[in-house]
Amino acid sequence: MEKIFFYVYSVRYVAKANRGEIMNNHRIVTQNRLCILNKQSNCYGFTLMELMIVMTIFAVLAAIGVVSSTQYLPNYKKNSASRTVISDLVKARIHAIKERKQHTFTLVNQNKYTIKDTNDVVFLTRDFKADFDWDEVTVQTGTSPTFNTDGTINNISTINVDCGSNDPVAITMTITGNLRIVE
Repeated sequence: MEKIFFYVYSVRYVAKANRGEIMNNHRIVTQNRLCILNKQSNCYGFTLMELMIVMTIFAVLAAIGVVSSTQYLPNYKKNSASRTVISDLVKARIHAIKERKQHTFTLVNQNKYTIKDTNDVVFLTRDFKADFDWDEVTVQTGTSPTFNTDGTINNISTINVDCGSNDPVAITMTITGNLRIVE
């Protein structure tokens, strides 16, 4: 009596060749994967071809991730730098009200600024190159805004923050001391 083994989705069916009938009550769960081409009854592990295909898929997904992350990095730096500048301006306004002294925002160079009070005591210094290692972040303003003791602003100007792109982020201010980011 010969037995024929059919391997279908982790189930082995035993059939009698001489009668041609499949005995469904003798299903035996034996294997974890489909073993049609392999003549051995025990098939474990992965073939080299399967591993190479999975590695190729992972490499393609990693390449797509690297390209998309480098595309958004300058925009992230620009938005982060503008939020840092507006946070420092709010700190200067609060400190001017608290200490009852005017505070002035002054650019030292394109990526460094200071905030000083009326006695030229430096309240805050921000250098994007030294603090964050961002060489390409630039800060520009027409005049140096001054926060008064009541929270209002003299010398209202627009502060532009850029990171090598063509569209800088503008920080606008009103005479009442309100600050807003405009993209």
